[in-house]
Amino acid sequence: MGRALVCAILLVACGGPSVPRAQLLANLRDAMDAPVTSAEAAARHSRTVQEVVDADALQGLRRFEVEERIGRGDPCSRHPRCGELGFDSDDWFYGVGGLGDGYAGPVPSLIVGFDHHGVVVRVWNLRLHE
Repeated sequence: MGRALVCAILLVACGGPSVPRAQLLANLRDAMDAPVTSAEAAARHSRTVQEVVDADALQGLRRFEVEERIGRGDPCSRHPRCGELGFDSDDWFYGVGGLGDGYAGPVPSLIVGFDHHGVVVRVWNLRLHE
């Protein structure tokens, strides 16, 4: 009984149970494949990206692990925003969700930066939610 109480107190003190990394990345992968048909859908996708960033779910993964979990991003050399933010040309850029019917607004973006060993050391996201 005492051990259960201690565990409950620790969960409350730490903000409750967190979503496992694998689930966060699966949610992100699903969002990447889902069309964005409204500003509300873009905001939902944006919150999904923010959850991944806030949980450091990509930090420390190697390139091949990132590719296995969320796919290979576009080389940053193709996206001016990467250079503006100080990412290298071989870092990866992701548009999160494709444009759906009737929506011409922005979709969330995610940029993943790797060190010279191919390990994620930095991420950036374009937030489209409040």
